[in-house]
Amino acid sequence: MPKSDAVSPHVTALRSLLSSPDRQIIGHFRCEPGIVEVVVGHDSVWAVLRRPGRGGFALRSAYLAGAFSAEWLGPTDGILARLRIESAAGVHEVRFANGDGFPGCLRMTVTLTPSRHLLIPFVPRDLYPLDREDDPTLSRGKVKAAQRGLNGGLLYLSIDKPDFGDLLYFQNLTAMNDYYRATDTTPDSAVGGEWPELGYLLPTPPQSASPPVSPLKARRCYTLSDAILLFGDGVDGERPSAKRFIDWLGRIYLMIDRPTTEFRDWVGRAERTLRDLDKAPEATIRHYGHRYIHPYVAAEYPDSMVQLATVQSIHEWGRWCGQPHPLEEEFAAGLGRFFDKALGTVRRYLPNVGNDKDADAVDSWYLYHPLMNLGRLALEGYDRAGSLFRDSLDFAIKAARHFRYEWPVQFKVTDFSIITKNAGDSGRGQTDVGASTHGS
Repeated sequence: MPKSDAVSPHVTALRSLLSSPDRQIIGHFRCEPGIVEVVVGHDSVWAVLRRPGRGGFALRSAYLAGAFSAEWLGPTDGILARLRIESAAGVHEVRFANGDGFPGCLRMTVTLTPSRHLLIPFVPRDLYPLDREDDPTLSRGKVKAAQRGLNGGLLYLSIDKPDFGDLLYFQNLTAMNDYYRATDTTPDSAVGGEWPELGYLLPTPPQSASPPVSPLKARRCYTLSDAILLFGDGVDGERPSAKRFIDWLGRIYLMIDRPTTEFRDWVGRAERTLRDLDKAPEATIRHYGHRYIHPYVAAEYPDSMVQLATVQSIHEWGRWCGQPHPLEEEFAAGLGRFFDKALGTVRRYLPNVGNDKDADAVDSWYLYHPLMNLGRLALEGYDRAGSLFRDSLDFAIKAARHFRYEWPVQFKVTDFSIITKNAGDSGRGQTDVGASTHGS
């Protein structure tokens, strides 16, 4: 949903273009279950996909400065349509494909061959949801997931008004490596936006009185976009939506170039890790007669999340080897010291944590992640873990109900007072808790 009724000039320009009866349509093709119309505007070429009576989206294929010509080249083997766009800056070539041969998939690849060394100061985002009348300002929906930092360049959303359905937009950032190197940019949080202006914001050098000068080289072909879009009827409920997200990511993974398989000696690395955990003095510390793991090398106080994650991992290793590893029992022996009988929960720190830490402060996921591993160990017949899990469960439920299952980033375990509500300017609290509570 839009946070306000304010929009950028790029939104109003698209709205004006699509509402004009005289708009220039140079071609169209089917992309089941929709139809794509290629429209030429004054500074952009658009691919507009519509589902009859259910709205659609506009995908910017190229952004131009000055006069240009767009030529429709039609389909070829495995390609739904091709475009050639010539301007003073150079030649854009656009290819549309189905992607994986199944309905509800559109892939758009855009390349640019500059006619001379070329600086690109700005390119607007490329994805705009549309209502039934092609108006981006009246579409309504929800962004469920977006790129964070340098993670996968994706955007998962639903267009609810009209009932277009779900859409997963994925930008194959690896395809643009030559562009990033040439312009000295990185695609950090490049896919996102504010409704209805979404999608990929091509990274460009920061503009100032003396901007960086890192041009694209003349007569060299650069990929500017390799967007894969999957779409289909909406699904109700958080779990079906999450399952679709994972399934669609799997489909996309099969469409992109993947690294070659290399042998890695994980068994040998695991054996060396266990040896170092046991022998390196920087890895562990003793409290209350028990051995605990440093969260970082020779640093930080022991905490229940790290201790249990390690015990669970060593337990899985022992199962795979056919016999338990001695470190499992040694590290598990002191788990009870994390339990606070007065509160009825496993705490983050041991009772003797230093004064430089707030012993009552806990990140929400630090409350639930240890319980996930206690539950896993309990299912394997580990009685001590089962007791700690059951004894902590009421408190975990109490905390969840107190926050109505929308946890803050950090709070006090003694009274649930909030220390940090949201992560940065995202407006979201601790989104990792669901992964912990559903993980087992």
